[in-house]
Amino acid sequence: VIGSAASPKTVPYRAGLTALDALIEVGGLATYANGNRSQLIRTVNGRYTSYPLRLADLVKSGDLKANIELMPGDIIRIPQRGF
Repeated sequence: VIGSAASPKTVPYRAGLTALDALIEVGGLATYANGNRSQLIRTVNGRYTSYPLRLADLVKSGDLKANIELMPGDIIRIPQRGF
C-alpha cells in the first residue's frame, strides 16, 4: 500500500486478503487522502493494469463493492486530495 495511507507498507499476502484487510493493516486512510481516487495496480499478462478503488466509500459508507479480493503482487495506490 503506497501513498496516503496512515502508515504505508507492504502487507503480506494470505488467501482471502481483501482491500479492507489491507487498509486495516496500514491504519486506514491518512487525513488528506483522496480514498475514492485510489487505484489497484495489478500485473495481467505481464503488463501493469490499473483499476479504480473507492476506498473512502468502503470505509465511511460500508460500500462492499470496493472490497475486492487481492492477489499476490497487487499494489494499492492512495493519492492525496488537491488543495
